[in-house]
Amino acid sequence: MPRALQPVTVDRTVRAYATRGLECAYGNLRLVARVAGDVYEEALRPVDLHPGQLALMWAIVATEPVEMGALSDVTLTDPTTLSRTVEKLRKARLVHVRQGRDARRKEVRLTARGRARFAAAMPHWEDAQRRIAALLPVAHVRALARQVRRAAGAAA
Repeated sequence: MPRALQPVTVDRTVRAYATRGLECAYGNLRLVARVAGDVYEEALRPVDLHPGQLALMWAIVATEPVEMGALSDVTLTDPTTLSRTVEKLRKARLVHVRQGRDARRKEVRLTARGRARFAAAMPHWEDAQRRIAALLPVAHVRALARQVRRAAGAAA
């Protein structure tokens, strides 16, 4: 629990920071993610996929067959969250999970149904990309993602 501040200090601090919310990297990233998420959700609805599912399927198809640990590294997703999302895709019969090179590892690949759904999603994804490009510079988003991936790799 943070130490209690005097009311005068609290008021002064609140006034000093009240207008600085637009500087917050987290708040700005959340705003962009919400807006982009809504665009992709709407675009992918006809193929019954959520944007996070498509992004994961993309990572799988680009590296398949891929072990869960490697997929976690590629997507920068914690293993628990990744396992839950992969399980949803497995239940929808979009991915196949099997034992990897040893009993402790699991390997994932898209099923034929998953590949067909992925292919069906691409025109809808293209539409979402066009709509997003009208809102923000997609090349800058890709550059920012590359920078985050590099930094995460260096920290690991």
